[in-house]
Amino acid sequence: MRNGLKLGLVALGLFVLLAPTSVFAKTNWTLDPGKGVTSLSLSADGSKLAVGSYDTHAYVFDQEGKKLTDIAANNVVTGVTVIGNEKLLVSSDDRRLYAYDLNGNLLWESNLKKRVEGVSASADGSVAAVTVQNSPDLLLIDTASGEAKGKTNIGFRVQDAAVASNGKYIAVGGKDQNAYLLDEQGKLLYKAGMDGTISSVAVTGEGELVVGLTTPKVIVLNAKGEVERTIDVQDAVKDVAVASDGRTIGAADYAGNFYVISDKGKVLWKIRVNAPATRVVFDAKAVNLYGGTEDGQIYRYDVESAVKGAASAARNAQYVNVAIAAGVLIAAAALFLVLKKYNRLSVFRRIWKAKWIYVALFPAFFLLIGFLYVPAISGLYHSLYDWHPGGRSSYVGLANFRRMLTDEYVTKGIGNLAILIVTGLIKAIVPPLVVAELIYHLKSKRLQYYFRTAFVSSMVIPVVAMLLIWQNLYDPNLGLINHFLDAIGLESLKHSWLGDSKTAIWSVIFIGFPFVGILQLLVLYSGLLGISEELIEAAKMDGAKFMRIVRSIHLPLLSGQFKFLIILTLIGVIQDFNAILIVTGGGPMDSTYVPALQMYYAATKFDQLGYASALGVSMFFVILLITVINMKFLRSSRE
Repeated sequence: MRNGLKLGLVALGLFVLLAPTSVFAKTNWTLDPGKGVTSLSLSADGSKLAVGSYDTHAYVFDQEGKKLTDIAANNVVTGVTVIGNEKLLVSSDDRRLYAYDLNGNLLWESNLKKRVEGVSASADGSVAAVTVQNSPDLLLIDTASGEAKGKTNIGFRVQDAAVASNGKYIAVGGKDQNAYLLDEQGKLLYKAGMDGTISSVAVTGEGELVVGLTTPKVIVLNAKGEVERTIDVQDAVKDVAVASDGRTIGAADYAGNFYVISDKGKVLWKIRVNAPATRVVFDAKAVNLYGGTEDGQIYRYDVESAVKGAASAARNAQYVNVAIAAGVLIAAAALFLVLKKYNRLSVFRRIWKAKWIYVALFPAFFLLIGFLYVPAISGLYHSLYDWHPGGRSSYVGLANFRRMLTDEYVTKGIGNLAILIVTGLIKAIVPPLVVAELIYHLKSKRLQYYFRTAFVSSMVIPVVAMLLIWQNLYDPNLGLINHFLDAIGLESLKHSWLGDSKTAIWSVIFIGFPFVGILQLLVLYSGLLGISEELIEAAKMDGAKFMRIVRSIHLPLLSGQFKFLIILTLIGVIQDFNAILIVTGGGPMDSTYVPALQMYYAATKFDQLGYASALGVSMFFVILLITVINMKFLRSSRE
């Protein structure tokens, strides 16, 4: 008991030590439906956020999402950039570039004769770059008047352009899969070929170039054009951004992920939202990350804790590794001293003599530990986290377990699971027992063999094939069940068996009729064969009939088999969701949901791996509890 308490305290300490700092979503607001975000830009003091939208408007919000300004253009707003704390540049599909103050008053407008695809400017407005449709030219604009003061021809159509916050460098992504770095005058410093289509670029004040690709990758180049780092992301990159100090990179991808990446190329944090992410921008101090999506959602995340916590987490992980190594050495030394004290060092000689046996066993133990025990421990560990593999995970304690109490799909699933457990136990015991008794009482050994073979041969049918057959049987238009009812004059009983929430769960239960499980049949039949013939003959001599023999001899002596089948059935019913996933998908509505299906959807559809781990851990402890109760209260004849 004391050792268990010590181990528990050590484990708790490790959880606390390794727990990363949380990243808080401080604000989330939504534009009107259909107003997807095309561009984002922040004022120098971070107090105002400019948003470009597909609905031909540019908006200015405060930090809490309150709309301060609504500016109407004549077509889609393709870009916005805030200069200082006073001026806003807006580019539009209407071929114009506009300048407004942050109250929405027009300062000037410039007709560029072509569709304007984007605009970027330095923090003080001394350098502003504009890209136009199907043009190899990067236009440099005077932000005071809107007049063009220069242009640079890069030789191919421009995909994206970005100006460093200090105005010293301009980054250009070409549709020719080359990234270009220019100085503030538009003079080419270098070009670098990429291995994919460029979607977005950003540049630091020191000339480091960040390139987002559709491959999907984020590439970081130094001021000489040499690739410094390559960061893989989940889907095509839609936008990249870099903090003003150049130490933190942001990215958005089509799968709906926002990333925070260190200057060393490590993903510090990642979160997924429910729509493709389109834009991302940092405030001046890289305290907040703003992200926009295709469906008009705008998110504000406090990422300062993630950036600072990354270094702390790395140090903690190093301390833990050192502590584990020291613990292993101490344990090895203690084991050696104990063996020496009791003169048991000869065990090493015996191990050495049998070394080839241990070598032969090693692959089996390695696979067992790697694919069974390590995932189980990982699930327990990550159930305490908002887990994002490859990204930043946040320690949330028991929040995932508390969420289960209010998850309507889980509560509905528990009710369905109770029905499935009761019916599953009946199906696993009664039909196989009846068939096993019938085969056992056949007089001819040859007939017993033929019937056993006939039942066992059905195991070659894949489970998925069987489920699809039953799904077709239930089809309301083409299914055999409804056709049979029609043929015998019971048209009134025809039904959409899987499409009605009142019958769906019972239709799933009925799949597999007449429910003669092959494993259950063989277990019970072998149990009957193990009963002494003398005992049966003695009962017959005392006048016992068939039912009395079954009730008084077979059932008590099969209690060990019943225990085994009950445990196996409970584990299978609680863990299994294949039939429901294939046949109904949990529907209609939530009428056939079970907790295991919610675990599967949480992990695969909603990227909520921490919550899925918590569901898995909960199911494990339920199975463990039921197994212990079953082992304690259901005794076999030998026990």
